Amino acid sequence: MNGIDVSYHQGKIDWKAVRQAGIDFAILRAGYGSSAAQKDKCFDANARGALEAGLHIGAYWFSYAVTPEDARLEARACRDVLAPYWGKLAFPVYHDYEYDSERYAKEQTGRDPTRAERTAVIAAFLQELESFGYRGGVYTNRDYMKNRLDMAALAPYELWIADYSAQEIDPRAGLWQTGSTGRVAGIAGNVDMNRGLLDYPTLLRAAGKNGLAAAPAAPDFVSDTTSAVELARYAVYTAKITGRDIALVPGTPGVVWPIRCRREGNATYWHIAAVGEPGAETGIYPAGGGAKIFTVRVRQG
Repeated sequence: MNGIDVSYHQGKIDWKAVRQAGIDFAILRAGYGSSAAQKDKCFDANARGALEAGLHIGAYWFSYAVTPEDARLEARACRDVLAPYWGKLAFPVYHDYEYDSERYAKEQTGRDPTRAERTAVIAAFLQELESFGYRGGVYTNRDYMKNRLDMAALAPYELWIADYSAQEIDPRAGLWQTGSTGRVAGIAGNVDMNRGLLDYPTLLRAAGKNGLAAAPAAPDFVSDTTSAVELARYAVYTAKITGRDIALVPGTPGVVWPIRCRREGNATYWHIAAVGEPGAETGIYPAGGGAKIFTVRVRQG
């Protein structure tokens, strides 16, 4: 999957043009810091525009947290900004801790943060975020992975790596930021380019993360009849159900009488006798619950 990540720096985006240019997903800056008032000023427009154009979206939150408690406050602010899009983010929500985060921490404490302190801030944000039902991830680069973070402590989370020179990326990564000078129709100027390495829309939906509902299981039977059937009163129709040997029941009593005829191999044959008044109709359903299989109407006249 081909993707981009954007913020207010890209200004107004023509998301339909972006989608037509072959972009499948976008990771959007949701905001920064410990207040929802610090929402990225283009986040809502970007989220709505990308979704309407048919792109998958995820989000990232830029961190200025100095302590784990600061990070938890940031996670709550991020949650509040993302709330209108619950059930619509098909990519993880990433914590973005960079050199400017460290600059701010040094201004507050008078010293550089340690490897353990950086790691604790990121872990606290992601633990808090995931407690709200989101799937969290770490946005980072090779320098941070090698010299500044304890990656083993962050292994439970998704990984988004910025690496513009590598031919191959760390196998732990699910998202790879491959460059910062991409050009995409619909966006004025440069934009960060990304490659999706995991099928997050499928994975997050299956896990029920980000408010995504798992897709319903496919039925383990197939009917040879799926459209409406019209029968004269007292006439009989035969339906063939292949697969699991289910019972058929009418949604409205007194319109038809389902009669199990026989089982042959992997198929069951049912006689559907129309016994209701002319003009009556009913759906035919699997016993025990499930979607309507077909409809039967008793013919008028």
